[in-house]
Amino acid sequence: MDQFWEGIKNWILGLFGADLMARAIQEGNPIPVQAWLNLFYSSITFIFGLFVAYKFFYLILGVFGKSRRYPEAPATNRYCFLLPARNEELVIANLIDSIRAMDYPQELIDIIVVADNCDEDDKTAQIAREKGAFVVERQDPEHRTKGFGLQYALKEYAKTHDLEKDYFAYIVMDADNVVSTSFLRKYNNCMVHSGFDEAVAYRNAKNLPENWISAMCGMNVYVNVVTGQRARSMLNTNQQVYGTSCCFRSYLLKDGWNWTGLTEDLDIQTDLAGRGYHLGYCEEAVFYEEEPTKVGIFIRQQMRWTKGNIMSFNRYGWPLMKSFFKKPAWGKYDMYWQIFPFSLYSFYFTLTYQVASLVLFFVLGDHGYSWQSFFIWIGTMLGGIYVTNLLNDLLTVIREWKRFHLSLPKTIIYIFLFPIYQLINLPISAVAAFMKVTWKHIDHHTVVDPKDLEAEEAQKQNK
Repeated sequence: MDQFWEGIKNWILGLFGADLMARAIQEGNPIPVQAWLNLFYSSITFIFGLFVAYKFFYLILGVFGKSRRYPEAPATNRYCFLLPARNEELVIANLIDSIRAMDYPQELIDIIVVADNCDEDDKTAQIAREKGAFVVERQDPEHRTKGFGLQYALKEYAKTHDLEKDYFAYIVMDADNVVSTSFLRKYNNCMVHSGFDEAVAYRNAKNLPENWISAMCGMNVYVNVVTGQRARSMLNTNQQVYGTSCCFRSYLLKDGWNWTGLTEDLDIQTDLAGRGYHLGYCEEAVFYEEEPTKVGIFIRQQMRWTKGNIMSFNRYGWPLMKSFFKKPAWGKYDMYWQIFPFSLYSFYFTLTYQVASLVLFFVLGDHGYSWQSFFIWIGTMLGGIYVTNLLNDLLTVIREWKRFHLSLPKTIIYIFLFPIYQLINLPISAVAAFMKVTWKHIDHHTVVDPKDLEAEEAQKQNK
């Protein structure tokens, strides 16, 4: 045991360069530059850690706590579903059918499908019309993001409807989604009793067992719940927004859709939080999405998210921080660190340390450089990312197991593989920062009956 604590002490001293300083002082030599370098980089890392240390508290709440529940509200509010879709003929009917199968009065539900830049032979618009949806077709190759499609659809719809008065709220769903039977009823309970201006629902995966890529991408969905969303629900603070299941009170869209970036969800959350709106979470409203199943699609998706994250942070980060200093609120502080591009920062911060260390080696040689300190620092950074995410994964699986659509043996394997998913994001972020990233369509193919997924979850809960 003494050796263990001695090793911990030496590791900490090496991380901050204190071992080099102590040795130099003891020998009467000048303190080597490598020691100051380690002290500088480790101190910056420690300060950042203090800024986001609250996330450990979030994790504890996410594992042991429960999200807010809302009493039944009269099913009298009118809702409009907004479904952007490009070449989604394989899955659009599945989504519309699931909406029509909900236990909410169907006469109070309207569906708008935006057939956005679809190919000539694609049947998305035709299928949606046959299913009774109001369909808007749009061709604008220069503006292909979902935000532009929704902006155009609401502009067209406003010609015959009052966007604010005709509906209580709008719900945006991606074409690859399906919703649970109680989805809108639970959402209505939440929006009536919570006073949220905007909210998101519980995101589950409908093709988790398809392959290792879909499993690891799906794992990230559950981790977000346990490490953030559930805690924010318990504390009633502003939530992370993702691009699907967003429920907007109609007054937010009375003038149309205003978020058209690569990652419109980040634009939404930082813009609305900065303007003082309350963004919430309804865990009882459950929907299922299709996860990527190919490496190329995964990388492309991550690059778009990273680039969009950077653009959103550059646009809204400073105004959000100024808003915090003007009128401090925990939700604004938390939101700032939600959109902070940690992957990009981590990669280049570590890279500059490596470059600076190697320069010292070639300039000063062994007199000002320590390979041991170098590997301690690099190993701590990468190992810290892996171990932190491994802990998050393990606790997430334990907490959310009843909602996992994956066998136990595969789940155990993916628990150890998933942190690699996070490490891969570091070089992807580095590349995306300097590339022109455009929105590209992702093919979807998984058709499921959400009642089957609900039945599988119910069976696990009974066991």
